[in-house]
Amino acid sequence: MNVLVIGDEHTYGYGLPGGKLNYIGHFIRQISRAGQTVTVEAYAHLTIPQIVATLSQLPLNRYDLIVVQLDASLLQSAHGQLHCANTLATPILPYSSVRFKQSDGSALKNRLSAVRDGVLSFVRPNRSLIFSCLLKKLKPYRHSVLLLTPFPHLNRVDQWLQQRSRTIVLNEADDQLFSVFDTDSVIRPKEEYFINSDGDHLNAISHEILGRSLFDFYLSAPTIVTVQTIKREE
Repeated sequence: MNVLVIGDEHTYGYGLPGGKLNYIGHFIRQISRAGQTVTVEAYAHLTIPQIVATLSQLPLNRYDLIVVQLDASLLQSAHGQLHCANTLATPILPYSSVRFKQSDGSALKNRLSAVRDGVLSFVRPNRSLIFSCLLKKLKPYRHSVLLLTPFPHLNRVDQWLQQRSRTIVLNEADDQLFSVFDTDSVIRPKEEYFINSDGDHLNAISHEILGRSLFDFYLSAPTIVTVQTIKREE
């Protein structure tokens, strides 16, 4: 079973102690225990436009399952988004090559930009152009796609942006018949779910809860058609 995973730094477990699995690791472990041989290809980016560009370069028909973790960058205004036909000018990088965190200044600038676009989204139709572009890329393979809503945050501004993004994802993906795992169903914006002194990144316990819950959802996802039968452990 070939699995493609693409999302932000949570896909490689940013900030987790050595030896601790991230949510994808727990998810894949559950699939393996159910009797599947799994190969994983993972990419870690910070924005939806980067994800769209990466998908344009990948042979999506070769994957039995595509897991896409979304974030609030889907609220970006149209002028800052990639055209659906665009591809990256530089090679895409696997998760092990993208281990960095934005500087405080860059993070603040992006947050203010996201707030602006989030506010503007109230006066625009309840959809995101860049998210629509992402779904367009994935639509031919939607029966093997699992989308994850943006992860909760402790910061109130980020949490507001996450909720705004989550609404768009749930509504638009439902209209286009994609399976969406709502991370809010298992992770809450409370300190016990996050790394100490870091309200943006989940701790090891949250990764385990998220990975196991994602597997349970995968077994019953409404639009997922698995290539090989998954058998529950007896």
